Amino acid sequence: MEMNYYEEGPFRMHLAQAGANTEARMECSSPEITMQAVPSVKTYEEWYAMLMHECFHGFQYKHKDFWDKMMASTPEDFITSDSLKALKQNYEWYRDMLSKENALLKKAYEALDINEVRHILAEFYHIRNERLKAVKDRLGLDITEFYPIIETMEGSARYTEYRLAHEQGITDTDWMTNLDSNSYYYASGLYLMLIMDKLGIPYKDELFQKYYTLTELIQDKTRQEVKMLMEIRISNPAELYRKGIMEYLR
Repeated sequence: MEMNYYEEGPFRMHLAQAGANTEARMECSSPEITMQAVPSVKTYEEWYAMLMHECFHGFQYKHKDFWDKMMASTPEDFITSDSLKALKQNYEWYRDMLSKENALLKKAYEALDINEVRHILAEFYHIRNERLKAVKDRLGLDITEFYPIIETMEGSARYTEYRLAHEQGITDTDWMTNLDSNSYYYASGLYLMLIMDKLGIPYKDELFQKYYTLTELIQDKTRQEVKMLMEIRISNPAELYRKGIMEYLR
């Protein structure tokens, strides 16, 4: 990866890449410029976590199938992340539906039982599908393919930033999980990964390879985990009792 590091000039922090088989180029401002431009970044450790967020996009894009799916998901109208922010800012009905969706996502994260998580997520996806359909019906914009892709792309990069920040002892990370921000799809993707972490579901080796969206991945993985628990319960109930459901979910 080529790195262009800037100690002066306007703030830059983004990865430029033309395709899965091309070399990425990182445009990166110094910590000092970044701290001036982004108030939430106050330390060198936070700057480094932000940098790794952008570098993680390079890892994503190296997976050709994911890159192709990402490119194919962009509507003819060329909806961008700024368009998603504008939807939240400009339409009350969109904010209302998103608020219900996010409340369920938080509830799923707080749940302890995997069956409860599945039921909550089923309601979450129902409301999400209604929101995406409403965008198409009311505004003529089809974001049904684009939305889960950008949520996966930005949510998994935010997850990398979040985990790295905590490893470096940074505790002020509430802004990363803020579902009410204009970058709500960053936080929702992060939450989906944190839910799988909390449930002890292995998934990272398959993301960007077998699965290309977090919604598809968590639906399939929770279904598999529930099936496995049922098989243990039927074949050896003593083993399920011995392990304890809390130990299993830890």
